Amino acid sequence: MTHDPVEPILVIGSDEPIELVGKELYTVAFVMDYIEFHFNEAKLTALTDPRIQKDSQAWVFPQPGSRDALCAPIEKTVRAVSLRGDEHISLDFGDAILTIPLDEGSRPPGPEAAHFFLLNEDGTARIKEMRVW
Repeated sequence: MTHDPVEPILVIGSDEPIELVGKELYTVAFVMDYIEFHFNEAKLTALTDPRIQKDSQAWVFPQPGSRDALCAPIEKTVRAVSLRGDEHISLDFGDAILTIPLDEGSRPPGPEAAHFFLLNEDGTARIKEMRVW
């Protein structure tokens, strides 16, 4: 297993999950109607259809090839995080950018587009610090 050297860039905003900067993606879980991205001590859940871009190619889940593309950053480290109001959350892995839409038109039935929370050492969620968009 090789790990990229990381020089994180913090893009600070009001609710940005900046705790992800410097964390390695280790699992992408496709659950019935959402996708979970697991990091060391954190989890980001996309209730909308995420997009991944690498070079000039982009995939939007559930298009053909999108599952493999969404899994490609496993073992990569988040270099930057940005939150653009009610538009999207983006995670920059250096060679790929993962974007989770937050806009009203992308949301499933219901008010939420994404969840983020830190995890305790035993893997349970730190609910009081949870962020919902």
